[in-house]
Amino acid sequence: MVRSMTGFGRGVTTTEQFRLTVEIRSVNHRFLEVTTRFPKEWMEAEVHTKKMLSSLVSRGKLDVSVHVKELSQQQQVVQVNWPLVNAYKEAREELQKQILLDEKWSMTELLSLEQALTVKVQETSKEEILTAVDQAVQQAASALIQMREREGQELQEAVVGFKTDLAEQIELIRKVADQAVQKYRDKLVTRIAELADISALEERLLAEVAIFAEKADIAEELDRLSSHFVQLDETLQENVSIGRKLDFLLQEIHREINTIGSKNQSVEASAAVVQAKTILEKMREQVQNIE
Repeated sequence: MVRSMTGFGRGVTTTEQFRLTVEIRSVNHRFLEVTTRFPKEWMEAEVHTKKMLSSLVSRGKLDVSVHVKELSQQQQVVQVNWPLVNAYKEAREELQKQILLDEKWSMTELLSLEQALTVKVQETSKEEILTAVDQAVQQAASALIQMREREGQELQEAVVGFKTDLAEQIELIRKVADQAVQKYRDKLVTRIAELADISALEERLLAEVAIFAEKADIAEELDRLSSHFVQLDETLQENVSIGRKLDFLLQEIHREINTIGSKNQSVEASAAVVQAKTILEKMREQVQNIE
Protein backbone atom coordinates (compact mmCIF):
# COMPACT_ATOMS: atom_id res chain seq x y z
CA MET A 1 0.00 0.00 0.00
CA VAL A 2 1.26 3.46 -0.92
CA ARG A 3 1.99 5.67 2.09
CA SER A 4 2.56 9.38 2.36
CA MET A 5 5.45 10.65 4.48
CA THR A 6 3.34 13.29 6.24
CA GLY A 7 1.01 12.55 9.12
CA PHE A 8 0.19 12.86 12.80
CA GLY A 9 -0.65 10.41 15.57
CA ARG A 10 -1.35 10.60 19.30
CA GLY A 11 -1.34 7.95 22.01
CA VAL A 12 -2.33 8.22 25.68
CA THR A 13 -1.59 5.81 28.52
CA THR A 14 -2.72 6.26 32.13
CA THR A 15 -1.16 4.57 35.16
CA GLU A 16 -1.79 5.02 38.89
CA GLN A 17 1.00 7.60 39.05
CA PHE A 18 0.94 9.50 35.75
CA ARG A 19 -0.76 10.11 32.42
CA LEU A 20 1.56 9.76 29.42
CA THR A 21 0.77 11.45 26.09
CA VAL A 22 2.89 10.72 23.01
CA GLU A 23 2.50 12.77 19.81
CA ILE A 24 4.25 11.91 16.55
CA ARG A 25 4.48 14.29 13.61
CA SER A 26 6.11 13.28 10.34
CA VAL A 27 7.15 15.22 7.24
CA ASN A 28 9.06 14.43 4.06
CA HIS A 29 12.67 13.35 4.32
CA ARG A 30 15.07 11.48 2.08
CA PHE A 31 15.79 8.92 4.81
CA LEU A 32 14.33 8.02 8.22
CA GLU A 33 15.14 10.50 10.98
CA VAL A 34 13.55 10.21 14.43
CA THR A 35 13.80 13.12 16.89
CA THR A 36 12.51 12.51 20.43
CA ARG A 37 11.98 14.65 23.51
CA PHE A 38 11.78 12.45 26.62
CA PRO A 39 12.41 13.25 30.31
CA LYS A 40 16.13 12.88 31.04
CA GLU A 41 15.60 9.90 33.35
CA TRP A 42 13.67 8.00 30.64
CA MET A 43 16.68 7.27 28.42
CA GLU A 44 15.91 3.56 28.09
CA ALA A 45 12.34 4.29 27.01
CA GLU A 46 13.63 6.79 24.44
CA VAL A 47 15.94 4.19 22.87
CA HIS A 48 13.09 1.68 22.84
CA THR A 49 10.82 4.19 21.07
CA LYS A 50 13.34 4.92 18.30
CA LYS A 51 13.88 1.22 17.70
CA MET A 52 10.12 0.59 17.55
CA LEU A 53 9.45 3.41 15.08
CA SER A 54 12.35 2.28 12.87
CA SER A 55 10.61 -1.08 12.48
CA LEU A 56 7.28 0.54 11.55
CA VAL A 57 8.31 3.42 9.26
CA SER A 58 10.86 3.43 6.43
CA ARG A 59 11.19 7.10 5.47
CA GLY A 60 10.32 10.53 6.81
CA LYS A 61 11.36 12.94 9.53
CA LEU A 62 9.54 11.97 12.73
CA ASP A 63 9.23 14.37 15.67
CA VAL A 64 8.16 12.56 18.87
CA SER A 65 6.91 14.64 21.81
CA VAL A 66 6.26 13.15 25.26
CA HIS A 67 4.16 14.82 27.95
CA VAL A 68 3.95 13.39 31.48
CA LYS A 69 1.34 14.54 34.01
CA GLU A 70 1.64 13.38 37.62
CA LEU A 71 -1.69 12.08 38.97
CA SER A 72 -0.68 11.52 42.61
CA GLN A 73 2.03 12.51 45.05
CA GLN A 74 4.87 10.04 44.91
CA GLN A 75 5.66 8.29 48.18
CA GLN A 76 8.55 9.86 50.09
CA VAL A 77 10.91 7.98 52.40
CA VAL A 78 13.20 9.48 55.07
CA GLN A 79 16.47 7.61 55.38
CA VAL A 80 18.77 7.87 58.41
CA ASN A 81 22.52 7.87 57.87
CA TRP A 82 23.24 5.84 61.00
CA PRO A 83 27.05 5.81 60.75
CA LEU A 84 27.03 9.59 60.50
CA VAL A 85 24.48 10.00 63.32
CA ASN A 86 26.57 7.75 65.60
CA ALA A 87 29.63 9.83 64.75
CA TYR A 88 27.71 12.98 65.69
CA LYS A 89 26.63 11.24 68.94
CA GLU A 90 30.21 10.44 69.89
CA ALA A 91 31.28 14.00 69.11
CA ARG A 92 28.42 15.36 71.22
CA GLU A 93 29.38 13.17 74.15
CA GLU A 94 32.94 14.49 73.96
CA LEU A 95 31.63 18.06 73.92
CA GLN A 96 29.33 17.34 76.85
CA LYS A 97 32.34 16.51 78.99
CA GLN A 98 33.56 20.08 78.48
CA ILE A 99 30.36 22.02 77.89
CA LEU A 100 27.03 21.73 79.63
CA LEU A 101 24.56 20.29 77.12
CA ASP A 102 21.09 18.84 77.38
CA GLU A 103 21.21 15.11 77.77
CA LYS A 104 18.46 14.56 75.19
CA TRP A 105 18.60 15.63 71.57
CA SER A 106 15.71 17.65 70.21
CA MET A 107 14.23 16.91 66.79
CA THR A 108 15.37 20.33 65.65
CA GLU A 109 18.93 19.45 66.61
CA LEU A 110 18.72 16.14 64.75
CA LEU A 111 17.36 17.82 61.60
CA SER A 112 20.17 20.33 61.71
CA LEU A 113 22.80 17.59 61.42
CA GLU A 114 24.09 17.86 57.85
CA GLN A 115 23.40 14.78 55.72
CA ALA A 116 22.16 12.81 58.72
CA LEU A 117 18.65 12.58 57.28
CA THR A 118 17.82 12.35 53.59
CA VAL A 119 14.44 12.35 51.87
CA LYS A 120 14.05 10.12 48.81
CA VAL A 121 11.13 9.89 46.44
CA GLN A 122 10.10 6.41 45.47
CA GLU A 123 10.78 6.23 41.73
CA THR A 124 8.52 4.61 39.15
CA SER A 125 9.96 1.29 38.05
CA LYS A 126 11.62 1.02 34.64
CA GLU A 127 9.24 -1.79 33.72
CA GLU A 128 6.20 0.40 34.38
CA ILE A 129 7.67 3.26 32.35
CA LEU A 130 8.59 1.00 29.41
CA THR A 131 5.13 -0.59 29.40
CA ALA A 132 3.38 2.79 29.43
CA VAL A 133 5.65 4.20 26.71
CA ASP A 134 5.25 1.10 24.54
CA GLN A 135 1.46 1.32 24.68
CA ALA A 136 1.34 5.06 23.98
CA VAL A 137 3.86 4.89 21.12
CA GLN A 138 2.09 1.91 19.53
CA GLN A 139 -1.20 3.83 19.65
CA ALA A 140 0.37 7.01 18.23
CA ALA A 141 2.25 5.10 15.53
CA SER A 142 -0.91 3.26 14.48
CA ALA A 143 -2.80 6.55 14.07
CA LEU A 144 0.17 8.03 12.19
CA ILE A 145 0.38 5.11 9.77
CA GLN A 146 -3.38 5.17 9.12
CA MET A 147 -3.15 8.85 8.22
CA ARG A 148 -0.13 8.23 5.98
CA GLU A 149 -1.99 5.42 4.23
CA ARG A 150 -5.06 7.61 3.60
CA GLU A 151 -2.90 10.34 2.09
CA GLY A 152 -0.91 7.68 0.23
CA GLN A 153 -4.09 6.49 -1.49
CA GLU A 154 -4.72 10.03 -2.71
CA LEU A 155 -1.12 10.30 -3.94
CA GLN A 156 -1.43 6.99 -5.78
CA GLU A 157 -4.56 8.16 -7.57
CA ALA A 158 -2.83 11.42 -8.54
CA VAL A 159 0.25 9.61 -9.87
CA VAL A 160 -1.88 7.17 -11.89
CA GLY A 161 -3.82 10.08 -13.37
CA PHE A 162 -0.66 11.91 -14.39
CA LYS A 163 0.77 8.69 -15.79
CA THR A 164 -2.31 8.33 -18.03
CA ASP A 165 -1.88 11.91 -19.28
CA LEU A 166 1.82 11.29 -19.86
CA ALA A 167 1.14 8.10 -21.82
CA GLU A 168 -1.22 10.05 -24.09
CA GLN A 169 1.55 12.51 -24.95
CA ILE A 170 4.00 9.68 -25.64
CA GLU A 171 1.45 8.01 -27.91
CA LEU A 172 1.07 11.29 -29.78
CA ILE A 173 4.85 11.43 -30.24
CA ARG A 174 4.80 7.86 -31.53
CA LYS A 175 2.19 8.75 -34.16
CA VAL A 176 4.06 11.79 -35.50
CA ALA A 177 7.56 10.30 -35.21
CA ASP A 178 7.78 9.34 -38.91
CA GLN A 179 6.60 12.75 -40.05
CA ALA A 180 9.94 14.32 -39.15
CA VAL A 181 11.81 12.16 -41.68
CA GLN A 182 9.35 12.94 -44.46
CA LYS A 183 9.47 16.66 -43.70
CA TYR A 184 13.26 16.57 -43.73
CA ARG A 185 13.23 14.79 -47.10
CA ASP A 186 10.83 17.35 -48.60
CA LYS A 187 12.91 20.22 -47.26
CA LEU A 188 16.11 18.66 -48.59
CA VAL A 189 14.57 18.08 -52.00
CA THR A 190 13.54 21.73 -52.20
CA ARG A 191 16.99 22.98 -51.28
CA ILE A 192 18.77 20.66 -53.74
CA ALA A 193 16.34 21.53 -56.54
CA GLU A 194 17.33 25.13 -56.19
CA LEU A 195 20.97 24.24 -56.80
CA ALA A 196 21.07 21.37 -59.27
CA ASP A 197 19.24 18.75 -61.27
CA ILE A 198 17.33 16.60 -58.77
CA SER A 199 17.65 13.46 -60.92
CA ALA A 200 21.42 13.65 -60.80
CA LEU A 201 21.50 13.84 -57.02
CA GLU A 202 18.92 11.19 -56.16
CA GLU A 203 21.52 8.85 -54.69
CA ARG A 204 22.95 11.59 -52.49
CA LEU A 205 19.47 12.57 -51.43
CA LEU A 206 18.63 9.04 -50.30
CA ALA A 207 21.87 8.84 -48.35
CA GLU A 208 21.19 12.12 -46.51
CA VAL A 209 17.65 11.08 -45.71
CA ALA A 210 18.87 7.70 -44.43
CA ILE A 211 21.42 9.38 -42.15
CA PHE A 212 18.80 11.75 -40.80
CA ALA A 213 16.31 8.94 -40.32
CA GLU A 214 18.83 7.01 -38.23
CA LYS A 215 19.60 10.04 -36.07
CA ALA A 216 15.91 10.86 -35.61
CA ASP A 217 14.87 7.28 -34.84
CA ILE A 218 13.22 7.19 -31.39
CA ALA A 219 11.92 3.62 -31.50
CA GLU A 220 14.26 2.48 -28.72
CA GLU A 221 13.32 5.41 -26.49
CA LEU A 222 9.62 4.72 -27.03
CA ASP A 223 10.09 1.03 -26.21
CA ARG A 224 11.97 1.87 -23.01
CA LEU A 225 9.23 4.31 -22.01
CA SER A 226 6.64 1.56 -22.44
CA SER A 227 8.73 -0.66 -20.18
CA HIS A 228 9.06 2.10 -17.58
CA PHE A 229 5.28 2.62 -17.57
CA VAL A 230 4.76 -1.09 -16.86
CA GLN A 231 7.27 -0.94 -14.01
CA LEU A 232 5.52 2.15 -12.66
CA ASP A 233 2.18 0.33 -12.52
CA GLU A 234 3.76 -2.71 -10.85
CA THR A 235 5.62 -0.60 -8.29
CA LEU A 236 2.44 1.20 -7.22
CA GLN A 237 0.98 -2.21 -6.25
CA GLU A 238 3.91 -3.23 -4.02
CA ASN A 239 3.45 -3.37 -0.23
CA VAL A 240 6.85 -1.95 0.65
CA SER A 241 8.45 1.49 0.70
CA ILE A 242 8.40 2.56 -2.97
CA GLY A 243 9.19 6.29 -2.89
CA ARG A 244 12.84 5.98 -3.94
CA LYS A 245 12.05 3.43 -6.66
CA LEU A 246 9.36 5.68 -8.11
CA ASP A 247 11.73 8.63 -8.06
CA PHE A 248 14.33 6.58 -9.94
CA LEU A 249 11.76 5.50 -12.55
CA LEU A 250 10.71 9.09 -13.13
CA GLN A 251 14.33 10.06 -13.64
CA GLU A 252 14.65 7.37 -16.30
CA ILE A 253 11.42 8.51 -17.97
CA HIS A 254 12.69 12.09 -17.97
CA ARG A 255 15.93 10.96 -19.61
CA GLU A 256 14.08 9.18 -22.42
CA ILE A 257 11.79 12.15 -23.03
CA ASN A 258 14.81 14.46 -23.19
CA THR A 259 16.43 12.20 -25.77
CA ILE A 260 13.25 12.16 -27.86
CA GLY A 261 13.11 15.94 -27.74
CA SER A 262 16.68 16.25 -28.99
CA LYS A 263 16.19 13.71 -31.80
CA ASN A 264 12.76 14.54 -33.18
CA GLN A 265 12.35 18.19 -34.20
CA SER A 266 8.83 18.11 -35.59
CA VAL A 267 6.49 20.77 -34.29
CA GLU A 268 3.96 18.24 -33.05
CA ALA A 269 6.56 16.10 -31.28
CA SER A 270 8.22 19.14 -29.71
CA ALA A 271 4.91 20.34 -28.33
CA ALA A 272 4.15 16.88 -26.95
CA VAL A 273 7.61 16.70 -25.33
CA VAL A 274 7.04 20.04 -23.56
CA GLN A 275 3.65 18.86 -22.32
CA ALA A 276 5.10 15.52 -21.22
CA LYS A 277 7.81 17.26 -19.19
CA THR A 278 5.19 19.43 -17.51
CA ILE A 279 3.15 16.38 -16.53
CA LEU A 280 6.27 14.55 -15.39
CA GLU A 281 7.23 17.41 -13.09
CA LYS A 282 3.80 17.25 -11.45
CA MET A 283 4.27 13.51 -10.98
CA ARG A 284 7.63 14.06 -9.31
CA GLU A 285 6.09 16.56 -6.89
CA GLN A 286 3.63 13.88 -5.79
CA VAL A 287 6.23 11.13 -5.62
CA GLN A 288 8.39 13.26 -3.32
CA ASN A 289 5.67 12.77 -0.68
CA ILE A 290 5.60 8.95 -0.96
CA GLU A 291 7.37 6.81 1.64
